[in-house]
Amino acid sequence: MNSLNRIKYSFIGKFLHLRHLILFLTVLPPGLVHAQPKFSAVASSNEIGRNDYVQVEYVVENAQQIEHLLPPTFRDFNIVQGPIQSSSMSVVNGVVTQYKSLAFVLQPVKTGHFTIPGAKAEVDGKSLQSNALKIVVTAGGSGGSSSLPAPRAMWPEPEPVNTDYMLKPGENIDEKIRKNLFVKVLVSKTSCYVGEPIVATYKLYSHLQSESRVSKHPSLNGFSVYDMVDPNSTGSTVETVNGKPFSVHIIRKAQLIPLQAGMIDLDPLEVENTVHFIKTGKSAHAHGNSMLRDMFDMFPGQETGGVPVEQHVNIESKPVTISVKPLPEENKPADFNGAVGHFSIASGIANSHLTAQDAAILKITVKGEGNLPVVNAPTVEWPKGVESYDASAKEDIDKTVAPLGGSKSFEYSFVPKRPGEYVIPAVSFSYFDPQTASYKTVKSQPLDFRVAVAKNKPAGSATSYLSEPTQGVSGGFIAFLQQHLEWFFAVLILSSLAVYLWFQNRRLKKAGQQEAIAVQAPPPATVPEVEKIPVDLLQRAKYLFQRSEYKAFYSELNRVLWNAAEDKLNLPGSEMNKQNIVRKLKAAGWDETTTQSLEQIFRECEMKLYTPAYDATDMERILRQTEDILIKLDKL
Repeated sequence: MNSLNRIKYSFIGKFLHLRHLILFLTVLPPGLVHAQPKFSAVASSNEIGRNDYVQVEYVVENAQQIEHLLPPTFRDFNIVQGPIQSSSMSVVNGVVTQYKSLAFVLQPVKTGHFTIPGAKAEVDGKSLQSNALKIVVTAGGSGGSSSLPAPRAMWPEPEPVNTDYMLKPGENIDEKIRKNLFVKVLVSKTSCYVGEPIVATYKLYSHLQSESRVSKHPSLNGFSVYDMVDPNSTGSTVETVNGKPFSVHIIRKAQLIPLQAGMIDLDPLEVENTVHFIKTGKSAHAHGNSMLRDMFDMFPGQETGGVPVEQHVNIESKPVTISVKPLPEENKPADFNGAVGHFSIASGIANSHLTAQDAAILKITVKGEGNLPVVNAPTVEWPKGVESYDASAKEDIDKTVAPLGGSKSFEYSFVPKRPGEYVIPAVSFSYFDPQTASYKTVKSQPLDFRVAVAKNKPAGSATSYLSEPTQGVSGGFIAFLQQHLEWFFAVLILSSLAVYLWFQNRRLKKAGQQEAIAVQAPPPATVPEVEKIPVDLLQRAKYLFQRSEYKAFYSELNRVLWNAAEDKLNLPGSEMNKQNIVRKLKAAGWDETTTQSLEQIFRECEMKLYTPAYDATDMERILRQTEDILIKLDKL
């Protein structure tokens, strides 16, 4: 009886202990329950060698709202990778908290002691600044890494399901993790045509209590990539696998448009995880007494208590191979330019009243579903007497649906030279329909318009047209000039140029004669030849940079580098790829750092074509790196 009473009193004591703990947590002020926002900077090493790499990461934690995160300028380092942005959102007891990080992989440009300033962020309506980082760069190798560290993204694992956190005696921890924590990549199809989109979704499935970080993202080479969802706003869902509910977090969901035919692999996505268990069993008492074990001791079936256990494990998705079929050559229309999907076309003239010598706009709109971003301006057959200019494009595309849907409009400026009746023939547009595996052509309606005489111009002006014949010789001469103004100005310009060249030639002859009779001066000192920078090659890129046309800027850099490599390396078109370019440059004596810089420029240009985030500092940096590469290519 006394033994039974002792058991009862022990249970009641533990129950009251738990009630006091719950009451204590309930009455805690909100400031103690929820941590304050924290903004910090972390370096993978504080001392590195001149040729080593260091990863710098700026992290905002425990925030309810993050508006901006602005990194500093890395004056004494080259950015090898980055910025790599990761973020997450979690809801605990109705309170939303956010996590956001910005990571860079840097390589120093010289030895010495350097300070990397802190980053700035707008967090919960307040301006915060992270701590600065001090980096010591030595001549030899040190604590840094001589290979590129993998950038990481992090989010807390949500718990919408009852997680399996108990580790029973004799249970294999590795096997338990393998069955309850894994990554999958799901694709909408494994076979498609060039230009036909597929949807790839990377998901993390968990039935455990864990925190996870992405340690390696898939490269997705060979595709144009369009992200369809923001992982920060999707939250978690619950899916049942083999009868067991799993908490599912979407790591990435993207629409992939293949650029070339062949077998293309989607590389695995790798995730680092820290898994938490409570280990039960009699041996657990050897670890000492704790409030946490007391709480577990009071539950039925847990007579011996438990201790917390952590297990670190890396998991990855299985690789997926996509079979990309080439577009058929049979029955391919002459005007086909790579459009794949289903489209329609319409045209119209924006101006309702046209007058001679005044500019007008023809607008052609292509609507439908498919690879709209790569659709080019259709060809227009302009009537005689109309001067036309290159088209400008404007997109209105929904990238959250598959295939991409919306419209792409092209505006053509044109100038009718004379009054009269004009007709713009129907504009055709050809595309490949993957559903029927056939080419189709759609046409717009022909457009007829009337051009009136310019009423606001004086009758004697150079751009006016006479409605009545001018009498006499002088009138005929004026009419002749009005009809042949182009020739008149061409003759005038050529005559002026000839006179200028004659005077220049005469002046040079006189200077030569004076120099022959003058006392010979000592020859000037030889000026060392200054290394030339191929400014002409990057002239358009610099122009686009000044105009903040970011997407066109990266496209132009990519084009210039490919053309320069093709000219210098004499590779046939079938062998023009990044691997062969790097191989040839190494054979020509280029060191590893220079070839890595070239590969980084290629990767960054390709990535920036499909991401909305641009930074003027990054653009200026990659422009300087491209100049250096072009200089070295020019020496081959």
